[in-house]
Amino acid sequence: MKIAVIGAGISGLAAARELVHAGHEVLVFEKSGGYGGRLATRYAGDDKNQKIDHGVPFFTAQTKEFKSLLEDLYSKDTLTTWEGNFAHRDAEGEITFKENETPYYIAKDGMNSVGKYLGRNLDIRFNYKVGGLTHIGENRRKKRSWMLNFPTALTESADAVVIAAPARQAYAILNTTIDEIETLKMVREIDEVNYESQFSYLAGYSDVEMPEWSALECEDDIIAWISNESTKREGLAKIFVVHTTNEFAKKYMHADRDEVHSLISDRLTELLGGWAAMPEWDQLHFWKYSRAINPLPHDYMEIRGNDTPLALVGSYMKGNRVEDAYLSGLKLGQHWAEQFSGK
Repeated sequence: MKIAVIGAGISGLAAARELVHAGHEVLVFEKSGGYGGRLATRYAGDDKNQKIDHGVPFFTAQTKEFKSLLEDLYSKDTLTTWEGNFAHRDAEGEITFKENETPYYIAKDGMNSVGKYLGRNLDIRFNYKVGGLTHIGENRRKKRSWMLNFPTALTESADAVVIAAPARQAYAILNTTIDEIETLKMVREIDEVNYESQFSYLAGYSDVEMPEWSALECEDDIIAWISNESTKREGLAKIFVVHTTNEFAKKYMHADRDEVHSLISDRLTELLGGWAAMPEWDQLHFWKYSRAINPLPHDYMEIRGNDTPLALVGSYMKGNRVEDAYLSGLKLGQHWAEQFSGK
C-alpha cells in the first residue's frame, strides 16, 4: 500500500517507521523545514554551532515501548541524561532544590536529532503543507483512495492517510472530507481538545556568573520555566531558554512581538538580576499548540470503510508528553501493519 503521513513530529515518524518496516510505501509530508515537532532545536551563535532546545526541554520515560526506543538512541550515542541541579521558585520568590523522580532525557546534539533518528530511511517531503483531502475510493477509474491537496495546486494520491498533526490542524484537514465520507464523529471529538500556548524566549550571554541551578520552575504570571542550556552540553555558551505561562501566551498571542519581548525580558531581569537585561543576542518563538490540556482517551482514532483507511495520531491521545506522542504513532503503525499485511 501507499500510505501518506501528514506531519513529521514524533507520532508521525513512529507510525511511518512501523509501516515502512512492514513493507509499505510511505510518504511523510511536513509543513515546516525540520523533524520532530516540539522536539525542536534552534541554531545560534556567530557560526550557528550553538544547539538550543527551544521546544521541549527534556522528556521522561515510563513504558517498555518507549524505553526500548531510548535504548536504541543510547546505543547510537544520540541520547543522554540531563545531570544537574533542578529548582523551584515559589510565588514569594523562595528557591528550593529538588530531586528528580525520574531521569530527564535530552539529546546530545539537540532534541531534533531524535526526529532525525526516527526519520532515517523515510521519504520525507519538508515544506509541504497539506491543505485538504479528497476521497476518491469509490471512483473505480482511480487507483488510489485518497488525494492530498496542497496550496500550490499539486496533488498526491495514497491508499491510506495518517494525520499526525495537532488536533486543531487535524480538524481543519478533516473538515475538507466531511461531505464525502463519515468523518463527522472524529471532527466532533477532536474539536473538544484544547491546547496551552507558550512563548519561548532565547537569550545568550558572555562574562556573566550563571546561577547554581540547571533549570528553574517558577510560580509566576509570566515565566513558567527557565532552562540553563549551558548545563546540557559541553562547550555550549551561556544561554537561557525561557518558557512563558499559558495565560501570558494566550493574552499576548496577537500582540506586537516587540511588546512581548520586552515583557518577558523585563520579568526575567526582575527574577535573575540586572545582568539578564543585556544579552548578546535573543530570539522569540511562539508555540500555538504547546500542550494538550484535555487529551482524548484513545491510542489513536481511525475510520475503515470501503477504501477509506484514515487515522489520527498525536500527543493529544492518551496524554500530552513526548512518550504519549510516540506510543500513539507506534500503536497505530503496528495495528495497520497487521491489518494491511500482504496488501
